[in-house]
Amino acid sequence: MNIALLGFGVVCGGVYEILKKLPEYKVTKILIRNPAKKTMDCMTLDFSDIENDSDIDLVVEAIGGLHPAREYILASLNAKKHVVTANKAVVAAYFEEFVAAAKENGVKFMVEATSGGGIPWIKNLQRVGRIDKITSLHGIMNGTSNFILSAMTSEGKDFEDVLKTAQELGYAEADPSADIDGDDVRNKCAISASIAFGCPVDVNSILQCGIRHISKADIDWFKENGLVCKLFATAKRSGDCFDAVVEPVLLGCDTVEANVPKNYNITCLYGETIGEVKLYGQGAGGLPTGNAIVQDIIDINTDNAYDIAFGNTFEKAEIIKGKYYIRIPKECDNYKALPGDIIEEEIPSENGTVVITKETTPAKIHILTYRENSVFVARFI
Repeated sequence: MNIALLGFGVVCGGVYEILKKLPEYKVTKILIRNPAKKTMDCMTLDFSDIENDSDIDLVVEAIGGLHPAREYILASLNAKKHVVTANKAVVAAYFEEFVAAAKENGVKFMVEATSGGGIPWIKNLQRVGRIDKITSLHGIMNGTSNFILSAMTSEGKDFEDVLKTAQELGYAEADPSADIDGDDVRNKCAISASIAFGCPVDVNSILQCGIRHISKADIDWFKENGLVCKLFATAKRSGDCFDAVVEPVLLGCDTVEANVPKNYNITCLYGETIGEVKLYGQGAGGLPTGNAIVQDIIDINTDNAYDIAFGNTFEKAEIIKGKYYIRIPKECDNYKALPGDIIEEEIPSENGTVVITKETTPAKIHILTYRENSVFVARFI
């Protein structure tokens, strides 16, 4: 099988290293942007060299972002080349379009590496979905945010100090917004829910709240109450409706998810006959993500790849509910805008006010994070 790589960064570098050990797979073209980095004859600056090469069977896309990734993927599919991608942002935005183009051209579009890194998450969603109705999924799907929360919990440090350490170790980018604000997890949640429910889930329909404003005071309160905070993706379906949200959650300290350390991920699904299934492993990195891409390549080449099909239609509804922890700093008083009938308890402290709500929906709570940027919220599990 002849393969082209779009990009030659951490992920495609990992793919290249793994494929060197598999003689039946050959990288014949690599698209790069910087001519100064052309170190091999197979490298090119022109995508048309790949698009128009009839000997190329499969294209691996890992350049990131929406454009020109979308155009490259569609052009490759329309040239009747299989596509394997690790680009969660472009898949979340254009998933239905890519699946339709692949079907029309009789090729495969594979996305294992977009969600969960080296964890075989997508394939297991598809495998379970062959005979089971998947009614819910959740998980820790971002290594950077989990590293930060784990370190704050175990070391008692402030958010900014741990974030700096994560950046020094290469776990967080110079601009960590996509990780700490939940953008990365929201893309993975949309992709995962689309696969699980057999229905394209609009990423913009998923409510999102991150961990940017968590404080040491929050962590201390959680510890005192036997709780651990994690950033979760959650999706559920009921009848002809679905719901999905990305937000911090509070778990009992003895739960599996509460004890996922450092930059590891865990993904969980619930099927009607199989029950609960949890998958744990490295959620990012060149070799783990490269492994997921190569697994997709091998599945395509050996005719073991699952087709992605969107045959269902669901409406968005408020299915996910729970009690919430809301910490409002002293300088903020907009929590009084909360409907009075959902406030269960108010706990004054030197850092402001902690509000515990009655059971409610994310939509009624997340609005606070927009009104007051320093408010932190988390849902009790």
